[in-house]
Amino acid sequence: MPLIRDIAHADYSVVEELLYSNHLGNGRFYDPEGLDVIVAELHGTVIGVAEFQLHCGFGHDEGREAHPGEQTFVLTMAVADTDRRSGVGRALLTEIAHRAQEAGHTFLGLVPQDGDNAASRQEFFQACGPTLYGPDRPGVAWGCPISKILD
Repeated sequence: MPLIRDIAHADYSVVEELLYSNHLGNGRFYDPEGLDVIVAELHGTVIGVAEFQLHCGFGHDEGREAHPGEQTFVLTMAVADTDRRSGVGRALLTEIAHRAQEAGHTFLGLVPQDGDNAASRQEFFQACGPTLYGPDRPGVAWGCPISKILD
């Protein structure tokens, strides 16, 4: 299993390349300002990244009853093509869930990115616990209790 750790400045160029290769970055200098970011490292190489907000009120402030108050919200996840389906994504999501639980949160939310691999992203998240809120359309939020991810 990979080592999951906080991002270091030395990881920025590798993370930008990883995001860009997954159609999630713009190919410019990576700047995680204001984000919580963890990486998955295997044999000294970064093979996965997850950007999240440990403390987020997404949806709740807009009066959406399905969204609890403060929660943890996953913004972006990417795994190197060669390391997909090896548990890296699940390890990243589990680490986020552990950190959220330690912060006193009980709910994890996300919006699976659209694009080329949208269906496989949705399958991945559903297998880990989060499910769709509302009608199935692009940009709709998914989420679940953190305990469901940690089971």
